[in-house]
Amino acid sequence: MSRVVVSYRRPLNSEQLLVLSLLYRFRFGTAEYIAQYLGKTNIKVVQKKLRILEDQDFIAKRYNSSYKLAGKPAEYYLTPKGARLLSASTGADTRLADQVTPQGIKNLYKNTTVSTDFVAHCLYLFKVALHLQVLYGDRLTIFTRMQMIPFDYLPTWRPDLYLNLKTGAKGKGAPKRYLLDVWDGTRPFFVSVRKTRAYLKYAENGDWPTDQADFPSILVVCENNKFQKKLNRQIRKALDESSEDVIIFATAISEMFLAATQAKNKLWELVELYSDDDDSSLSSPESL
Repeated sequence: MSRVVVSYRRPLNSEQLLVLSLLYRFRFGTAEYIAQYLGKTNIKVVQKKLRILEDQDFIAKRYNSSYKLAGKPAEYYLTPKGARLLSASTGADTRLADQVTPQGIKNLYKNTTVSTDFVAHCLYLFKVALHLQVLYGDRLTIFTRMQMIPFDYLPTWRPDLYLNLKTGAKGKGAPKRYLLDVWDGTRPFFVSVRKTRAYLKYAENGDWPTDQADFPSILVVCENNKFQKKLNRQIRKALDESSEDVIIFATAISEMFLAATQAKNKLWELVELYSDDDDSSLSSPESL
């Protein structure tokens, strides 16, 4: 039985537009993650919103019988039609929807053909971003790759997330900036090594406005302890071979990061040219 597309409905409200904005930013999302972002305890309320948006072709989903057998939730994504509506919306709190770009809309056409690993990575980034917001609250502003499209001063090989953290009493101190990558097993290890070296090259020759702000620290969430140790060794090697001395790297293990309940928990291990026996744990990115 084919789905009936409703030809007319009332204009979308601010919360519905926010759902579109979330799916633009993260490319894919589940009802659970969207509910968490919206602060909804009843997931059925969010599922109803998603169904209304899907009926109007503003969003679509990946879901079939194999998902049901595996107990896997539907994976929702924004359609180009939904992005164009979001871009044209004015006077509503769409949470950075004004950053919708022609290139961003073009990227959305690939949502129907991207790999399962790509979707899994997008969903994991959504999960990481939600937890960062829990840890740091309103002090932290998070930008995804889709939101970074207009930022021509950032590395060409974009980080997974760009973070801006307010510091000091009541957030009135100078903000600190971070480039964060998540290595969750969906990409080969050698890619993480190449990206490490790309950051060092960017620090030496890139367009970061050092006269206006310190170079961002690089944060890495690793899939497990083994990956973290391997990557830390490669980062140290790259640092040893580089003439750049202002860039800071710190890594965390995914399980420990997601289990942290407060920002003061020791999450990040500073990666420097030191022995494996040294204790260089940090309590917060604010320390970097």
